[in-house]
Amino acid sequence: MGTIGILVDLDVFRNIKSGKTGNEKLEYYNRAAVKQGLTPVYLCLERMQLSKKAAYGYKYRNGSYVYNKYAIPKVIHNRAMPFSKELQQKLEKLSRRYEVFNSCTRYSKYRIHRILEKRFMEHLPTTKGYGRQRLRDMMKSFKSLYIKPQSSSIGKGIIKIARQSDRLWKIQLPHKTKVMTQSRTEKTVDQYVKSKDYIIQEAIPLADYQGKPYDVRVSVQRGADGQWQMTGMYGKVARKGSHVTNVARRGTVKKCSVLFSHSFQNPGQVAAEVQRVSLQMTQYLGEQLKNLADVGLDIGVDRSGKPYFIEMNGRDQRYGFKKAKMKKTFYRTYENPILYAKYIQQSSGTQHGGNLGRLNGMRKRKTVWPNLDRRSRLKTQLGSYKNRMVSSSQFSTTRFSVIKNERKR
Repeated sequence: MGTIGILVDLDVFRNIKSGKTGNEKLEYYNRAAVKQGLTPVYLCLERMQLSKKAAYGYKYRNGSYVYNKYAIPKVIHNRAMPFSKELQQKLEKLSRRYEVFNSCTRYSKYRIHRILEKRFMEHLPTTKGYGRQRLRDMMKSFKSLYIKPQSSSIGKGIIKIARQSDRLWKIQLPHKTKVMTQSRTEKTVDQYVKSKDYIIQEAIPLADYQGKPYDVRVSVQRGADGQWQMTGMYGKVARKGSHVTNVARRGTVKKCSVLFSHSFQNPGQVAAEVQRVSLQMTQYLGEQLKNLADVGLDIGVDRSGKPYFIEMNGRDQRYGFKKAKMKKTFYRTYENPILYAKYIQQSSGTQHGGNLGRLNGMRKRKTVWPNLDRRSRLKTQLGSYKNRMVSSSQFSTTRFSVIKNERKR
C-alpha cells in the first residue's frame, strides 16, 4: 500500500488526535485514501527533518492515528500556508526534493490578474496596483471601487467606496461606514493603506438575492486523470449592509440553482458560462504556475449574467459546500487530491511518483512568496532553476504546452 503525504498547518497538526481540526475534514481524506489503497500521513513543516528525509507525523491506519517518525512520502498534497521566511524556504526545499502539489497556497491578487489579462480581459474587472494618483484616476472613471490587500484572505482589510453625488462618496471600512468628500475619501483610504500592498479594483454590479449581492465560489481541481475538472460551486451572499460576501464575514451560503433562478430567466445558461470560464481560466493558470492542482475561484456574475473573475484562492476553504448542504460535492473536494496523488504515482511507474512538471506539461518555476526579501528570492530562484529546468521534448503526458517563464515585473 502506497503512502500520500498531507501537509497541514501546525494548529491543525496538533489537534489531529482530538479531532478538532477546524475546517479541515481529515476523515474525508482518510476515507478516499483507503478506498484507493493509499495510506495518508499527516505532516507539518515544523516537525520535518529534511536532511534525514524523515518527519514526525500521524499515519492513519486501521481507523486510528499513529504518531511516529516516518520517511517523508514522495507525493505530498499541501494544505499549509507558512508565513515565516524560514518555513517558506523549508517548503521550497521540500518541493525541490519531493512531488508537492499546490506547493504555493497564497498568491498576489495582482499577479494572478496580470497573468489572466493576457487571455481573459473581457471577464476581468479593471484592476491596478494601489497608488493615490491611480485611486484618483479610477474614481473619475468608475462609480464604485474596491481597495483590497494583495495577499489577504476571507475578506480581511477590504474597503469599498461608492459615489453618492458629484461631491460625496460613501466609504465602507472593515468596521465603519462614512460619507465624505472625494478629497477626504482619498486621504482616508491612503491613511488606511499606508505602505501595505493593495490593489484598486472596479466594483462589478453584482446580481443580488433579496436585495443582497452575491458571488460564486467555484472549486476546480485535478483528478484521477491528471486533468482539470469543475468539482462544484456555491453562492456566497453578503449580509445586509456588508460590502463583502465572505462566509467568515457573516455572509450566507446558497446553492447556485437557487440564486440563478432568482436572478435570471436562463439560470442553466448562466451556470454553464460560469463553469466554462472558471475551467478555462484555471487550465491557463495551471500552465503558468507550478504544481497548481486545487483552487477555489471567486466569480462575480453581473446583472446580465456575465461572469467576472474576482480572485483565486490557493487553499480553498471547502466548508461552504457543507453549509450549502452539498455533502457529496464536499466529499469530492477531498477525494480529488487523493485521486490526483495516485495518478502521479501510477504515471511515474513507481510508488514515489514522477516529475510534476512533466505530468502537468510545464516547467517548474520558483514559488513567489509575497513577503520574501530580495536576497532570499534570488537565492531561491537560482536553486529552483538549477534543479528544475527540463527539456520541452519530455512533456508528452499531457495536452498542455510548455510556456515561457513569466516575465519579472
